[in-house]
Amino acid sequence: MSFVRTAKRFLPVFRVFPGLLAGLSLSLFIWPGTLQASPDTFPGSGFHPTPVLHTFPNGLRLIYVEDPYSPIVTFQIWYKVGSIDEQKGKTGISHFLEHMMFTGTPRYPHGVLDRKINAVGGQSNAFTDYDFTAYFENTAPRYISIGEKIESDRMNNLSLTRSQLERERKIVLEERRNDYDDPTQKLVEQVYAKAFRTHPYHNPVIGWEPDIKHLTQADLRRYYRTYYMPNNATIVVVGPVNGPALVDQVAQTFGSIPAGETPAPVIPREPKQTGLRFTVVHKPAMLPVTMMAFHVPNFKSPDSYALTVLSTLLSGGRSSILYRTMVYQNAVAVDAEGDYEPLTKGPALFYFYAQGLPKVKPPVLRRRFENVILALQKDPVSPSSLERAKKQVISSFLMSQESTFGLGMMLGEMASIGAPLDYLDTYVKRIRQVSAQDIQRVARTYLVRSNETVGYLYPTGTPKNPSFAKPNRIVR
Repeated sequence: MSFVRTAKRFLPVFRVFPGLLAGLSLSLFIWPGTLQASPDTFPGSGFHPTPVLHTFPNGLRLIYVEDPYSPIVTFQIWYKVGSIDEQKGKTGISHFLEHMMFTGTPRYPHGVLDRKINAVGGQSNAFTDYDFTAYFENTAPRYISIGEKIESDRMNNLSLTRSQLERERKIVLEERRNDYDDPTQKLVEQVYAKAFRTHPYHNPVIGWEPDIKHLTQADLRRYYRTYYMPNNATIVVVGPVNGPALVDQVAQTFGSIPAGETPAPVIPREPKQTGLRFTVVHKPAMLPVTMMAFHVPNFKSPDSYALTVLSTLLSGGRSSILYRTMVYQNAVAVDAEGDYEPLTKGPALFYFYAQGLPKVKPPVLRRRFENVILALQKDPVSPSSLERAKKQVISSFLMSQESTFGLGMMLGEMASIGAPLDYLDTYVKRIRQVSAQDIQRVARTYLVRSNETVGYLYPTGTPKNPSFAKPNRIVR
């Protein structure tokens, strides 16, 4: 499954399981009006989404968009907890708990949830990221109450039995081993671990294998009671719903769940990198891979817009600079791509990679990368290239919100990481304002050797199951 949350975001890998696919006092906030009125937001469309936010007395937030043209409704619940909140020795607990959320409650024993959603032709799943954990049900509008009841029940009544825990532990460990066996996933994991030394982004979302093996029932129950509470959650609903009626429904379903006290996050600050870092992976693989990553700011920085356009210039498809340079012209690679994700709570990474031809060594790929970077730092990009990249970014951003589910995902992610409420309104304008001088400036500021982490994958033979998983932030 994939959809682009921002200009170039890879979708989290969803957890696959059988059957996939008290009084009310509201503070009302309508998201900024330009999203509703601006013709640039959804050009050519008669529908301009207007997200509305309600906050309930127990701290639960509801964001809804009335979309009368959608044949389905997406009901999503986003918890502000992910691997960024995990402690040393307990990595992977966010993802493990996500698995356990499907093991049942006294009201909905194991398997009942799946059958209820399948019976109405719906889809239900979940995913864990570095910064949040989310669950969703996509159904016909008349069945929205099924998602509401499921999510309110397992927010407060998860069984968490020992037998279920051990069954899910085996599944999680198998996922973990699959990551380790996949050479490109292993490379990404090592690059992140090398680039982040103290920040929790050092750890993979799925966790380290020794930690997964030793997580206890008490650990999971404590984590569940700490973070799964209404005042740490946001419900997102997009579809042909009636707003006031939806508010009443959610109040009745979730209003009696008491608020809790979430601990203040204690997240170590990542020190400024002051020198080149290397990591090397030797594993059976189809072809060599070189990955280069640089520390950059997230959405809170004005530079994030120029970095987004720079990422697209470098690695936004077959017309990008890296693809043309490394695949078409004096070919040394069969693929060259990259990514930058500004919507993060913590510091971001700007990275790109190339899968080399069989006899090309990873250092050769790195030298070609460096030549491209030097050229960008030396000379401004052409007006035509810059305009093409900006149109590509804007198009991807708008397309990511065309579906009911995609718009819900964007709103949920923004709510979970604390993105400003006008992000959707101002994004296109800010991208259009990026200049050639901005591109040159951010390339000179961030794409420097002292800020660089390099990963090499050297094939040691042919893998049992030949494949190539594109490097990206590994989420579950």
